Amino acid sequence: MYGRFWSFYKSTDYGTGFKKAPESNYNFYPALNLNKYVSHNFSIEFALQFTDYQQYYSTKRMKAAYNSNQLVGHAGARFCYSYIKQKRMEGRIKLGFSLGITGSDKWEYFVVSYNPVRDSITRGVEYRNYTPVFPMLTTGTDLTFWVSGVLGMSLGLNYQKGFIKIIEQDIYYNDGSGFNDQRAKQWGTGDFIGLQFGVRYKLKKRKTE
Repeated sequence: MYGRFWSFYKSTDYGTGFKKAPESNYNFYPALNLNKYVSHNFSIEFALQFTDYQQYYSTKRMKAAYNSNQLVGHAGARFCYSYIKQKRMEGRIKLGFSLGITGSDKWEYFVVSYNPVRDSITRGVEYRNYTPVFPMLTTGTDLTFWVSGVLGMSLGLNYQKGFIKIIEQDIYYNDGSGFNDQRAKQWGTGDFIGLQFGVRYKLKKRKTE
């Protein structure tokens, strides 16, 4: 499966010029899923997927003050119920857990952008050393149209909720006035909504179908 996802971040501004950039992510969101039916309507899905979290922020004088990316792998299992189960159409709802796996880093950054009138500066420390492995609640739904007895085209919507902080930016910025550092923080727990298009292939056709 392949798609696009939207990630979410929280922020606190101790100054007057911090702006949280649009919470969208246009990077790849591939996944490989293995689904095992345990009855006519129930199945267990094992998933391996990858997300490239991108974190942005802006200031009054800098539309694109700073951005970073963080590649994360997710391994999980979900219980699936087929609320639609027809010869050509199948609709499922899913619920389960996954583990996110990422690197642990910490670094300082410094960015200068020259404004036509005044310069605007942002700097800070980015922390990714909270935990290399973090749990997430995962839920979703998908709709499959079976082109043949074994081949189907799928459209899925997923939501994953994290519980542990995995990244934080401790930010100091200048809004262009040339005076006084202002401070803000932005952090995330890995939450995202993902939309995926995929191909399903039956490794073994069930006798009941």
